[in-house]
Amino acid sequence: MQSVQQGKTGRILTFLNGVIIFGFSASLVLIPQAHWWFGLAALVSAFLAGSVLAGYKKYPFVLTGDDYKLVGALVLFGSVWWWNVLDSGSLPWVADEGFHHLYLWPFIAAFFLLSARVFTPSPHWLWIGVCCGALGAGMIAIYERVVIGQSRADNGINAIPFGNLSLLLSAISLIAAIYYIQKRRQPYYWLVLLAISAAFLGFLASLLSGTRGGWVSIPFIIALLAPATKNLITPKARNLTIVFIVLTIIVAIAYPPSGVWLRLVSIFDDAYRYFVNNDANNSLGTRLEMWRAGWVMFIENPVFGVGEKSIQKLLPLLISEEIAYERGVVFPQLHSDIIDTLARRGLLGVISLVLLYAAFALVFIKKMLQENYQLHSRLLAVSGMMVIVAFFDFGLTQSMFRDLRGFSGFLGFSVAIWACSGHRPRTQS
Repeated sequence: MQSVQQGKTGRILTFLNGVIIFGFSASLVLIPQAHWWFGLAALVSAFLAGSVLAGYKKYPFVLTGDDYKLVGALVLFGSVWWWNVLDSGSLPWVADEGFHHLYLWPFIAAFFLLSARVFTPSPHWLWIGVCCGALGAGMIAIYERVVIGQSRADNGINAIPFGNLSLLLSAISLIAAIYYIQKRRQPYYWLVLLAISAAFLGFLASLLSGTRGGWVSIPFIIALLAPATKNLITPKARNLTIVFIVLTIIVAIAYPPSGVWLRLVSIFDDAYRYFVNNDANNSLGTRLEMWRAGWVMFIENPVFGVGEKSIQKLLPLLISEEIAYERGVVFPQLHSDIIDTLARRGLLGVISLVLLYAAFALVFIKKMLQENYQLHSRLLAVSGMMVIVAFFDFGLTQSMFRDLRGFSGFLGFSVAIWACSGHRPRTQS
């Protein structure tokens, strides 16, 4: 009997999932409402897949224990957040965006993960989508900095998630370039050029955004190139590639119009003003004050946190008591995923957050270490680890899970990469 994946309906759903992954990857940082469009499309696709499977008498059981672990981690994280929202009586507030049902997004990601693991699209949808997104981010950043003369490139959204996501798109584009280089066939040559150009422009977009916190992840991302190129290129070629990347970074820092050097030097100025002059009116000082306020809130209710609604009520009180800096009242998040979660949802929330990171990290590491996996599976596993490492680093100085593009970026990329890693060519299906 023909399997459900090979039937006409199965092929349509596989194609639909591929289009969703491509569209999301290509437009996340380019179109302000893209995360909403493709999130809704992912939910529809998941319901359609469920309907098809419910009515199909015989189909191969392709889901694994790793799939259920990831779904469990997503559902746990969403459930803890949902309970906190119900208990506090307030939806999550996002800066300049209003109230949003962020706590429901992990459930949508879990549904789509199950759908995409059964009706698995080709990794080409992901690779090319990511490359298009990185190319677009780079061109937008050049236009905003060179033509318009903005101080930081941001594409009309917050410069921090724009720069962080551009850096991640750049890193995954570099993995895509490695994948297409190994094909060594004529049709893939233009994809190699596309991926290399995307990696460069995506990295340039990150630099032009002036997002310093995300740059800390660069050494860790470069370190992941070792398993990505294992047995694929010679150690000499790998070392030359890393040297080229490092030299590119140095040139970008040294080039005065880029503004990167000024952004780096200002860190020391901010630290001096905060620790010596007791002046918190700068990027570093504001973050340190927000973290201190978050810790005070966590101590008040360490197990369950103070709740979504209480953050904006407690900040003015802490300011009046001179425990927090007055500028902090304008921020709806505490500039750290861990501290923000500690304050709002306590230890229970942080445990669910750590388990979410750990679940995806473990399944990607598992695939990286399995020698018998195909090239695309190993490279996708490395890309997945880049997502986890990058977002963990981004979340140290910015609450990426309280940003619409940031949170959808983590869920979308981690789920899409895991789904595509289960793809098998027709000859092996």
